[in-house]
Amino acid sequence: MKDGLHITPEVLAAAYTFLRATRPFCRWMLPPAESVKFRVTGSMTEAGYCKGTEEIGISKKCSAHTSSLLATMSHEMIHMHLNAKGVRAHHGPDFVKASGQVSREHGWDMKRFF
Repeated sequence: MKDGLHITPEVLAAAYTFLRATRPFCRWMLPPAESVKFRVTGSMTEAGYCKGTEEIGISKKCSAHTSSLLATMSHEMIHMHLNAKGVRAHHGPDFVKASGQVSREHGWDMKRFF
């Protein structure tokens, strides 16, 4: 594949399901993939987005590899978790704390989440 990973809504749902089964996500009571709408975008500037607890979108242009897809999905799942708790600070202290938890569990550089 010249353009990297072929991302579809089904691939996004599978990535979400995998991460949801791992810590700390499995402790956060996130909705099952069947309850979330997954969208593939073509954005060159926005790697992903999360709308409430109902929708996650990931850019095929910004997540061309499995590692970047999983890190971006994790980022959006943190937003989903905070949305469910009613926390609206985009990348505030609660996001930083959750990012640290995810980074420690998955061995990622926390800077990847900003």
